Amino acid sequence: MDRRALLGGLAAVLVVAPALAQTSGSSSTMQSGASGNMPMNRAGGQMSQADMQHMQQTMQLGMVALESSRMAMSKIRNDDLKRFANFEVQEQTTLSEVLRSMMDPGATAATGSASSQSGQPAMQMDPSARDMMQKMQNQQAGAEFDKMYLEAQLQGHRDLLQVQERYLQSNPQNREHMNVAKMARGHIREHIAMLEVMQKTMK
Repeated sequence: MDRRALLGGLAAVLVVAPALAQTSGSSSTMQSGASGNMPMNRAGGQMSQADMQHMQQTMQLGMVALESSRMAMSKIRNDDLKRFANFEVQEQTTLSEVLRSMMDPGATAATGSASSQSGQPAMQMDPSARDMMQKMQNQQAGAEFDKMYLEAQLQGHRDLLQVQERYLQSNPQNREHMNVAKMARGHIREHIAMLEVMQKTMK
């Protein structure tokens, strides 16, 4: 697998998405007068609840994968796992930028922060993710750390896959969101397969 393909594909979404938003805007626009507090997409239409839930869950899980991979880079001893962590940082940063741009063209994820420029509240890690990060922080570098990081990434990717599957099974009307979810789903599956192979070789 050429993992640079995902970075290129996601980067292309940043360029193509405005056109997709124009063609799919009518299907994602709710009735006027029912604005509520839902964020607007780049076509000027409101995002559906399914769109918002998909983005928020993907970004939250992605934030955990990103921050744990950043922390792990200085501790990982296994070369294959270190390469995985390096690409994971790049991919999660790019995916977060894509999702934020779908909410707000001016928003970026350059810092990897969960805060948003679109007026949405900053995301927080759930207690289990914070506990996992703390355990990784306290674990000394070595084989045990590598195993801990790999298992955390494997579980995180399985959770991410479930998020994409649930969204795609919800019959989404927003083609922009659907295309990103399909792209993410394919690569998440490949990542899981890679992690499972590494898990077997590290035992």
